[in-house]
Amino acid sequence: MLPRTPLHRWLAVAFFLLLAAWFHPTFSGGFTEPGVPYSSNGVDDLSYVKKLLKDNKVGPQIEYASRTIRYVPDARERKSITEIDQELFPTAFKNITISKESILPAGKIVDLHIKQSPRPDQVDVSDMLFAASTTYGRFTDPKTSPIEEWKRWLTDGAGQSNGAGLILALFDTTDENIARAAKTLEDIGINATVVPSNKELDMAGRYVDLVQMMYNHPTRPNRKYFVLIDDDTFFPVISNFRKTLSRYNPDKPYYIGTFTERADWLIRNRAPFAYGGGGIVLTAPSAKQIVEAPCLEKNKETGKYVLDSDQGDRLLYNCLQAHSSLTLTYLPSLHQHDQFGDPAGIYESGDLFHSLHHFKSWHRANPAMTHVVADACGEECVFQRFQFKDDFIISNGFSVAHYPKGIDFDPLQMEETFNWGQHDAAEAGAEVVFSYYFGSLRKSLLKTGRKQSWEILGARKEGDGRVKQVYLKRWSDDRWYADGVTPKVEDDPRDSVVVLTWIP
Repeated sequence: MLPRTPLHRWLAVAFFLLLAAWFHPTFSGGFTEPGVPYSSNGVDDLSYVKKLLKDNKVGPQIEYASRTIRYVPDARERKSITEIDQELFPTAFKNITISKESILPAGKIVDLHIKQSPRPDQVDVSDMLFAASTTYGRFTDPKTSPIEEWKRWLTDGAGQSNGAGLILALFDTTDENIARAAKTLEDIGINATVVPSNKELDMAGRYVDLVQMMYNHPTRPNRKYFVLIDDDTFFPVISNFRKTLSRYNPDKPYYIGTFTERADWLIRNRAPFAYGGGGIVLTAPSAKQIVEAPCLEKNKETGKYVLDSDQGDRLLYNCLQAHSSLTLTYLPSLHQHDQFGDPAGIYESGDLFHSLHHFKSWHRANPAMTHVVADACGEECVFQRFQFKDDFIISNGFSVAHYPKGIDFDPLQMEETFNWGQHDAAEAGAEVVFSYYFGSLRKSLLKTGRKQSWEILGARKEGDGRVKQVYLKRWSDDRWYADGVTPKVEDDPRDSVVVLTWIP
């Protein structure tokens, strides 16, 4: 006969199992609403969401929906868009007063199959050296500072370098500011060398001068690829980028980059040169040719460069044309991003971007925030799209878009949300200017009432392989109303919030 177990012990076991099923979403195979926020490190999920919304003046009355996404890294490839045979939000959005909530449901689990790719703490790009020129003012100004972006692709996300080196040349600054910049980068884990720019050179010359800084850097023997960047260049899939560069033998001279996306500028410039914002990659032999050539020679009478240009990337090209046989190795996965206006069409395309640019000036995006989800599902799931049966599409880390009248368009075509800038208003439309680069563009759904989009507001890592994303759609955003329809305050509208929780 089995020994008897006291009743209070059975009750204790039952209570423990109940708590485990309640607090841990994978214990019973799902997480049903309502539920308690969970995190492997005990982070209070609700306090984060509340603070994020308060800081951005959202609420307290909001419309709310959530979903827990379990990523399964067994897909053979990264698709531009993956169709999911489930609804993203099987239950309706709820009207809540966020300040009165004690818990927020995390939403039922849905499995998404992705291609396995490295997280930031699994990246090693120690044979790459980057170089950028900027001012101390831009480096420290919250509106232009690259620090948060650099932290995402130059470190492991936990205060350690991913092996890449960075040369930062600061123009017209002091020794004290150089030391401060160096300390700032060191403290966040970036392996940086901060130096003053040559005061005798203009902006174009300072850009080309970065090549000799890289070539003469003490770590050059250990580097294979040397990359010129702007201070607003971002590499969302740095490991994949490095893997792509392995096609090119570093012992041979290479000049690798991308064109502008604008056909009109490409024709106007009449030169197939690499545009600097997308990143220009050199090998040591090509850098040597540039360093040894008189790229920065000036005309004694005019004071201008013999190979005159007011842009550094064009001056570099002129020098290569005049003093070498090198021509551009075109890499279209790098992006100059020379578009203006609403960038959603670009970032909702599902493309795998090797570089991004102009996201703090010509258009507005937050790639550092977008990239946080790489801490969960890996770098290649950033910007990846997932289409659900209820006509929602997640563009991972950028937006959650809903098409209330159905998806009757080809999502493989890029939406023409962007434009070519006010100063060129008389030129052909975006479908002509950009189509050589992006292919045929489909018509924009902005201001048609056929699209609503929740855009990334915040994201953070909440444990090993777990990331929380918060997306926001403001009721007053006229992009989501049909043209001529004006939202009215008296209709008691609410800002709408979507929370996605990514778990392994």
